[in-house]
Amino acid sequence: MFNKILVPLDGSPLAEHALEPALVLAEQGGGEVILLRVPVLEKMLVPALAGYGFLWPDQSFEVSRHEASEYLTTIQQARAHPGRTLRAKVVDGDIASVIVDTAAAEQVDLIVMSTHGYSGLTRWVLGSVAERVLHSASCPVMVVHSAAPISNVVITLDGSRLAEKALLPALEVARRLGAQVTLLRVVQDSEVNPTDVDYLEFLEHGLGRRLQEESYEHAEGYLQSVVALRQSPDQKINLAVRFGKAAETILGYTDAHDVHLLAMVTHGRTGLRRWVYGSVTEKVLRGSNCAMLVVRPPAEELND
Repeated sequence: MFNKILVPLDGSPLAEHALEPALVLAEQGGGEVILLRVPVLEKMLVPALAGYGFLWPDQSFEVSRHEASEYLTTIQQARAHPGRTLRAKVVDGDIASVIVDTAAAEQVDLIVMSTHGYSGLTRWVLGSVAERVLHSASCPVMVVHSAAPISNVVITLDGSRLAEKALLPALEVARRLGAQVTLLRVVQDSEVNPTDVDYLEFLEHGLGRRLQEESYEHAEGYLQSVVALRQSPDQKINLAVRFGKAAETILGYTDAHDVHLLAMVTHGRTGLRRWVYGSVTEKVLRGSNCAMLVVRPPAEELND
């Protein structure tokens, strides 16, 4: 796992925030990091015989390719280490499409990228390049906001097999980074409706509370069964159960517990509800202040 990691860069310090976790992950497994740069066509003012003029598009691309290649070579030399391999690729095209296509062609195990960066006046913002990559990439994608070390990882589960697809990659990331791990199960209103709890409490004091306790015990039992199958002697896994709306509860937990990396799938099921991209995952992506590891299950596993 993570034998080959893709890191898209645009030449900015912000985009380079993705380098450190990618390099550490690769070094732990003796893997390869592919540094990807997509040249961007820009108007360039250059000296001419009669004052100044602009480069033609093909000239501009040629200059951009050369600068991209030099930039990646500088990164390679500065980050050289015997425990990993760094390879540079300069590819023309639409940025998000190039990232996704390169990951597929190279059979990449993980994409690590910053949610912000700059290419000329073009901004890699969540909602643009990063969001398109998250929506289309077949391999896990880690998006980071800063170069801060990752020492606290939370994996969100909703009780479904699909949501559990985040477990192996997230546990491996935590192991390689030396981070602590917590499995978070959010019991949503669709499972224990607060109105039902209040009504039961009205009928008989303590009846609503017992319903909540049974739901908590069921959720905790589920997490314990997951841990029993996957915990290794060198990796302790903590458990947490919370009640509430999925996205809001997850975001509240990450803020309250100083979570550095949150792992979740783009799809999952809880009863008849689905944690779909554009729903819970998107809300968490847009609202989270921590890095995220997003796993997209194979298409054949997403059928109802």
